[in-house]
Amino acid sequence: MEYPKFNRVPASDFHGIPSFVEDEPYVSAFGLQWLKHAKTQLDSHTGLNITRDRLLRMFGPLSADLNGKVILEAGCGAGRFTEILLENSSLITAVDLSVAVLANRENNGQKSNLRIARASITELPFEKEQFDIVFCPGVVQHTPNPSISIAELYKHVKPGGWLVFDQYRYNLSSMLKVTWIARLILKRLTPEHGLAVTDWLVKLWLPAHRRVAGHRLVEILLFRISPITSHYAGYSKMSESDQIAWARLNTHDNLTDFHKHYTTIKSLKRNVSKLGAINQYFCVMPYTIEVRCQKPDGNEKESNLAAPVTIKLRGSKIVSG
Repeated sequence: MEYPKFNRVPASDFHGIPSFVEDEPYVSAFGLQWLKHAKTQLDSHTGLNITRDRLLRMFGPLSADLNGKVILEAGCGAGRFTEILLENSSLITAVDLSVAVLANRENNGQKSNLRIARASITELPFEKEQFDIVFCPGVVQHTPNPSISIAELYKHVKPGGWLVFDQYRYNLSSMLKVTWIARLILKRLTPEHGLAVTDWLVKLWLPAHRRVAGHRLVEILLFRISPITSHYAGYSKMSESDQIAWARLNTHDNLTDFHKHYTTIKSLKRNVSKLGAINQYFCVMPYTIEVRCQKPDGNEKESNLAAPVTIKLRGSKIVSG
């Protein structure tokens, strides 16, 4: 077992990390966000299993047999999922377009089965079909063209391997909130100013969310007029200091992303089918759709192929993680 070789020379050395890209302005806010909140979403920091639960849900039966696998984590951020993947004896290549790779190295760089690089998921520096699993959580909706991003990720899956990803879904609740108005303004600010404004919004609005926590109808009404993200309902066991940090992180993430592309289950199924993927699995969450699909290796018998599976998870306690 070995890492897939890079198929080109890095464009630069980014603080000791091979970089195959130049700075992309549209991810600069994300980079600043992950440097400031490098440890906020790590399970080892919160003492909760939020990231582990999400990874296990997305991987499904794949999670039982990760030892010896060669895995690409595309869009790794500060390494919250990297931390969980490294618990197995697999080889992990974690890439991100932004400076978040520095945060991932700070959190996980001491592990011998991790390689980090700065790269774009639409121009990955590897030959095709090199990875047993390509994992891309919380990313494709923030790329210029999600359909192209998904197709490019699929190209790097080995025959018989798996692509695991998710994307925001159209949701009436999201459309009725005021956040889209705030985002029109904040995404045009510099990353530093955007971060300062979203921190101020959390300071202003989070006490109201804290007061109504547990009163579901009032929470729903508050979310219609509040521009921030809070997690008192979804993560009731989270400490108050972490509630504040997660609110700051996810409010910034939600209001300053340059690209935000939603999809429908019908559209996503169509895109996955175009790939030629088999054993398709779709989990429809309140705000996202999680996808797991396999690349054929040519030895499948048609009678043994599973029909596409779609499940729907609903309820106030169902959170994407």
